Amino acid sequence: MHGITLIGWAFGVGILQGFLHCSGMCGPFVMAFSLSRGAAKEGDKSLGRFFSWFMSGHVVHNLGRVFTFTVIGSIFGLLGTFVNAASRLNGLQALAGFIGGGLMILWAVDEFLTGHGGGFLEKWSLLRFNSVQSLMRKDLSRQPFMAGAILGLHPCGLLFAMLVSAAATGSVWMGGTVMLVFGIGTMPALLVIALLGWYGRKRFTSRKFSYVAAVLIAASGVLFILRGMSVNGWIPEVSPWLF
Repeated sequence: MHGITLIGWAFGVGILQGFLHCSGMCGPFVMAFSLSRGAAKEGDKSLGRFFSWFMSGHVVHNLGRVFTFTVIGSIFGLLGTFVNAASRLNGLQALAGFIGGGLMILWAVDEFLTGHGGGFLEKWSLLRFNSVQSLMRKDLSRQPFMAGAILGLHPCGLLFAMLVSAAATGSVWMGGTVMLVFGIGTMPALLVIALLGWYGRKRFTSRKFSYVAAVLIAASGVLFILRGMSVNGWIPEVSPWLF
């Protein structure tokens, strides 16, 4: 998949799933962090104070989460590079694309069937431990970047699908960029939760949005597989824009 196309896809999935998935998955932790920092005093609602509260707390908190996404995206991209390098020894190119594309399609199928693709991953989350939750609420309330970075480690099916796409790029830089753009795309939804507290009230709940995201990721999986086939010479190069 062409770099610009992939980046645009990652941002679109981030925006869409930010309101559909991330608001429910990470929303409670974002709300807890927001409440732990408090709000402006009743008698002090100046724009300057609000802007400071917003930027130094919640924007920085989200940047910490995006930073974690970027780092692990680069790591998965590096793993994809190793997979491709090893596959060349056997005359098979772009193996990461085959594996990544297949896993993305499997996630999309699970999303269609259950509405919560890869949900089994959540049981491995650090945020399930009361001690970590307490740390997030109290000790890290004054360290928004660190709190956000820890939240970025919360495993879920969507994050897994995006990391698989990062690995399928077979590039450290592109893998990190995909996750960076995806993370930025999820920011609006979580900032809205932090500021307005609409968790449970203004989320998109229609399964139609979930289907759209699943179709996008499945289509991307197919493209990664086709790219691998094209690189190996098994099919003609359909379009340089896609491959």
